[in-house]
Amino acid sequence: MNQKHNKEAVLKKGLGLFCNKGYNSLGVDEICTVTGMTKGAFYNAFKSKEQFLIEAILLYGDNNVHRITSELEPKNDFSAFERLQNFYVKMLEAQPKVNYIGCFINNVMSELGIANELVGKISDIEFNKFIEAIEPTVAEAQRNGEINGSLDTKLLTELIHSTFYGILTRIKSSHDHAQGVITINLLFNNLKNK
Repeated sequence: MNQKHNKEAVLKKGLGLFCNKGYNSLGVDEICTVTGMTKGAFYNAFKSKEQFLIEAILLYGDNNVHRITSELEPKNDFSAFERLQNFYVKMLEAQPKVNYIGCFINNVMSELGIANELVGKISDIEFNKFIEAIEPTVAEAQRNGEINGSLDTKLLTELIHSTFYGILTRIKSSHDHAQGVITINLLFNNLKNK
């Protein structure tokens, strides 16, 4: 890559563009304008817009796994169940501040999951990494008796996170994050052992 451009910084700017415009509405010219790259430098570094997207997905995935792990680690005397519920509520409450852009991986899966097999597979791999990062906290909540321990932990984690993705997709259109918070709390209230 050209010495002038920091690849990670370029990818982060690209992430912002993809989140706000989607893949199909974004052209290489606009990517180059926003990142300050020439077309030659862009194609030298990334070969194609698809490759740029794939590298952005991988960067986002790595950063998100780190964020998930950090947010869910035991702290402040919150139980595992409370940490999980707070984690999802906090992400939903942040949506108005980020213009309801949702989650980058969710957006990519929605837009390209069927249309582009490679991007679909890569975004699914990253989604599964999120499940793996969340699952230990779900297992802890089960061990603590906060959630039914007879349920398969991975499937339960998948249910929680897939429901969250559905809520994100819905509030992107409605701009009603409060309803999203009600829905995620309803899910958690029904999962909690009484």
